[in-house]
Amino acid sequence: MARKDEWKSKQLAVASLHLDARNPRLGRETSNRAPRDIIQYLFEHDKALEVAQSIVTLGYFPNEPLLVIEEKGQYVVVEGNRRLAALKALREPGLLDGAYSAKVARLSKKVRDPESLKRVPVIIAPSRKATDQQIAGRHRGSPVLAWVKENRASFILDKLSEGYTNDALRDELGFTLKDIQEARQTRAIADMARSLKLSDEVQAKLNNPRGNIFSTIERVFDSSSGQKHLRVERSAEFGIQGTTTKKEFLKGFERLVSDIALKKQSSRSLNKNDDIEAYFKSWKPSERPAKKRGSFVPDDVIKNTTGTRTSGTKKKPPAKKRTAKASNTVIPKSFVIRDQNDRLIDIRSELVKLKREDYPNAGATLLRVFLELSIVHFLEKIGEMDKLVKTLKAKNALQFGTPTMRQMMPVVVRIAKKHLPDSQSKSVQKAVRYDKAAPFSISDMHSFVHQSSELPSERDIRQFWMRTEPLFKLMLDETPEDLLK
Repeated sequence: MARKDEWKSKQLAVASLHLDARNPRLGRETSNRAPRDIIQYLFEHDKALEVAQSIVTLGYFPNEPLLVIEEKGQYVVVEGNRRLAALKALREPGLLDGAYSAKVARLSKKVRDPESLKRVPVIIAPSRKATDQQIAGRHRGSPVLAWVKENRASFILDKLSEGYTNDALRDELGFTLKDIQEARQTRAIADMARSLKLSDEVQAKLNNPRGNIFSTIERVFDSSSGQKHLRVERSAEFGIQGTTTKKEFLKGFERLVSDIALKKQSSRSLNKNDDIEAYFKSWKPSERPAKKRGSFVPDDVIKNTTGTRTSGTKKKPPAKKRTAKASNTVIPKSFVIRDQNDRLIDIRSELVKLKREDYPNAGATLLRVFLELSIVHFLEKIGEMDKLVKTLKAKNALQFGTPTMRQMMPVVVRIAKKHLPDSQSKSVQKAVRYDKAAPFSISDMHSFVHQSSELPSERDIRQFWMRTEPLFKLMLDETPEDLLK
């Protein structure tokens, strides 16, 4: 492997540089977004606007080159994504949505030398692994904007999954055994909290990457009073583990998460161990987790298993069922159209032959066409298309003689809410309308057609299909009687 003093330095066009979808700043839930959504995310959550303001005021500092690697024939920036997002937005403010677009548009007019933002210095590392030490060093108490704790935990645990040993993490990247244990605990608490069936308001708070909810929850878990009342203890292997049954733990954990998310409690009211003790003592005895014979680990909560580990005779585990091999095509062959529409049947027969990995562009584009034609056919069949056309004509909003995808989506969402299970309906809604909390949506599918710089990945296509499959089944399977005109 090349030494750092042998890494190549170049001047590269900003347009040729790609944001890193694996950037720890993006967190675990948002790591597969389209480039435009990554830029929006960095402006909304990681102060990229301040970077853009600095570039306009002070100029771009050539002595701070971006760190890049070559992946799949592209230059990917692994360190300096906020700077790259700021540069791209200053050159094209329309990449951003909402207020940020207007703010950056005003800033871009103040750039003294626009030519200076076309090309920037970069250092090309030989591999992603080769950059681990430098990236870890820049985010351990340096002037660089720190990662939030959950993203720091993800970085540490990702390195372990990539093959680093505990000793290598300590010697090469500077993370101690305590850092590793804390990372496991942080991940466990966040994943357990997000697995709870709580209100939409609480879930939205948990999904806010800058909400600081988990730091307060973790403060409770770190305290002796929190561990005593929640019936948990630290674990080097699992982060935490329970000393009672999962059912008893969840009784207290759900209330704790809700109270903090809804701001009934905060880092101030749960600041010290005595504060946390008083908080739990304010509960009714029946509300606090009781000590019962059993135990659990975070995966028991996250995967909703029984989680009770008691002494006694071990039961023989059930024989493993053989699972079907996952499909590698855009649409699995198991998906069948029962609706007699020759055009849709023909498209389906092509999509079940296209492998996502080999034909991502053709697969994504044809899948988008398949979705639009399916929606048009479905709305016509159930009599909703005529109603929609009439409404749009009255508003003088029917520009092309037929409704656009965006105009049809509210009708589709309404039907999905009524006729699909709640979990499937929410999944469909994330996919078919712009949603900043969704890693991949219809806006990304549109960009494949209209913006050549944004190309789909195999994972993008698979994720979009998994979210929209319930909708396709509703539209192209046997139609419920109450939907027919």
